[in-house]
This record gives sequence, C-alpha cells and structure tokens, in this order.
Amino acid sequence: MNNATTRQINKGDSADTAPLYSLFKERLLALSLAANQQIIACLGGGADSQTVLDLLDRFRQEFPNYRYLAIHLDHSFHPSSATWAKGLQADCERRKFPMICEVLPVATGARVSKEAAGREARYRRLEAIGDANAIFLLGQHRNDQIETFLLQLKRGAGPKGLAAMAAVSRKNGQTWVRPLLDISKQDIYGYARAKQLHWIEDDTNYDISIERNYLRHEVIPKLEQRWPQFGNSVLRSAQLCAETQHLLEQLLHDRVAPHIDSECRLATRWLQDASADLQRGALRYWLQVCGAQTPSYAQLEQLRTQMLLTTNDARPEVRWGHCKVTRHTADNKDRLLTLTEQSS
Repeated sequence: MNNATTRQINKGDSADTAPLYSLFKERLLALSLAANQQIIACLGGGADSQTVLDLLDRFRQEFPNYRYLAIHLDHSFHPSSATWAKGLQADCERRKFPMICEVLPVATGARVSKEAAGREARYRRLEAIGDANAIFLLGQHRNDQIETFLLQLKRGAGPKGLAAMAAVSRKNGQTWVRPLLDISKQDIYGYARAKQLHWIEDDTNYDISIERNYLRHEVIPKLEQRWPQFGNSVLRSAQLCAETQHLLEQLLHDRVAPHIDSECRLATRWLQDASADLQRGALRYWLQVCGAQTPSYAQLEQLRTQMLLTTNDARPEVRWGHCKVTRHTADNKDRLLTLTEQSS
C-alpha cells in the first residue's frame, strides 16, 4: 500500500473485476485480523464507498468468520439525502448485509465549514458505534489524495499535513483503512459499472465554490494535461512526507515522552535553552499525545513564547479552538504545562 503511483486495475477491460478484489483481499488480510473481528464499511453513497461495500461483501462470502457491518450517517445537507439513505438501505437489504443508518445533525459555526464539521461528527459517531478493535473501511481514492495534498499545500502545511491521508491508521485500538487510496476514480467507476452497483451522483460535487471541487474540476485536470505524471508525483511527495513525519515522531518521542507525566502534563525546564525549532516540535508532539486540536503555526508560536520565554512568576494562558494551555511551577521549580478542553 506504500506504492506512490496509481495502481492500474482494469487494464482497459471494465468487466474484469477480479484484480481489484484480489488487491482488496490482500490488504485486508495483511491487517492480521482476529477471529470474529468487526469490519465496517463506511458508506457515503458514491461509487467509491459502494465499491468498498461490494468488495467487502465478496470478502464476506469467502471469510464468514468475521463480523460485518455497513454504516451510513445522513447529515441532511442535501434535500435528497433521505431518499439516498433509503436507497442504500435497500441495497444492503438485498445483499442481506447488516447495516446501521442514522440521521446525524451537524452544528456549524461561522468559522467552520459544514463539510469539516460533518467529517468530525461522522468520525466521532463511527468510533462510538464500532467495536473497540473495529476495522473501518473508507472509500477515499487516488484523486482524493491528490486533492488533499493540494489543499494542505494551500494552507501552508508541514510534512504531517502534506502526508495527506494514510492508507492505514490506528486510534484508540480501532483501525481506519483506505483500501482504494492508490486506485483511480476511473478504475472505481469501471468496477462499479461492471458490477452494476447502486450509487449516488451528488450534484454538489460539481459546485466549484467548494475548494475541493474547484481543484477537482478546474485545477488538477489542467495540471495533468500539462504534466501527465503530475498526479503520480504528488502521491510520491505525500509518501515521502509521511515517512519524514513518522521518523520525526519517533525522534521526538525519545526526546519528549520522558517529560510527560501520567496526567499528560509537560515539564519544560529541559527546553529553555533548546532551539526554537525543537521547542515548537516538542510542543506540537506533546499536544498530539494529549489528543489536542492542532494549532496553527501562529498559535503554536504564541504558545512557545508565552509558555517557554516568559518569567517564572507569570501564569500565562493560551487558547485556540476548544483547547487551553496553562503553566504553573512545580515543587521542584520545573514549569509544567497543562492542557484542558473547554466546552463550546
């Protein structure tokens, strides 16, 4: 799954679906699944997630010793979303595939897009529904990965952001898998048409006022027309950024983890004479360990200067999003940083 180029699946024959299933099966079995482990298809309704569902259904016939579930969460963003949900339910009923379909309202603020708020709410609800060791299958593909990289580039992201989406990631014992991440949308459509799958074409996907859609329809086609290998180069860069970030986190773990106590407080005396780069890296790593919302560069720099460069008698406080960091002096005169989550 670390191949940074597009996997060619159909080889010009849209009726041949065996290669994609073979790749899908290989990737699931590489997870060393436990007997009776829960595998969940996360359904959005598009051709990508419906292809994941069909592949998982084929896998289910071959490997009945696992537990299977499909989940669709309807944010009611589109006037037809309830009708779409019924169609997905009917498809799962036809397959006799266990399914949960829920309406999941999303509250948005002035500075948060409904897409971002919906994504966050969706992941939280999926985590709550799934078993403690559940495997979640997501439908993102090669085109999504390229768009994500460019969006992160526009935002000025570092290696972590430019790594885009991981093929496999783990959080709190649960595993999130994107088995089609290096598969093109064209190949996914080929599979879906060959299998006569039921899927939804959301007209809002063509609204170029949405950043991702603008990249998809206006920017990336021009880049790939001018440089045909552009997409493969993006995937390779994302992979290199992921490797760099992984190495950085390993090195920071060795330096920072010994200074984080059982209450996730960070002792900072050892950072006083460190370089600004190491100070920022250590703070970023500590926040990641504590599960905090990632601050912007400006917010991180404010945190660094307030927490590490002010005098001992100050009691600084830095806030962003729902996060607040405070500092106090311990009995041994070391300065401890504490992260708390604030209610909205």
